[in-house]
Amino acid sequence: MKTQLIISTACLLLAVFNTQAADIKNGKALHNESCLACHTTAKYTADNRKVVDLASLTSRVKRCDFSLGTQWFDDDIANVAAYLNHDFYKFNAE
Repeated sequence: MKTQLIISTACLLLAVFNTQAADIKNGKALHNESCLACHTTAKYTADNRKVVDLASLTSRVKRCDFSLGTQWFDDDIANVAAYLNHDFYKFNAE
């Protein structure tokens, strides 16, 4: 009985995390549609970049969303940040 409960709980947690996982493909599409209007991807790999961790990356994406007036949902912001982290920054997602 206890083993069954543990397995059920693990499956439930896995399902929750999978539904909240970032959609990198959507993040890339949103990025290419909006962000590249202002700058190139060279900004992400510059030696003097101001983004130093995942929190500052998400904050930067939020600020750009506000500046551009794109009115992205929180999931969209998370998707763009996940795409940028996956393809450029490589911060450890804890």
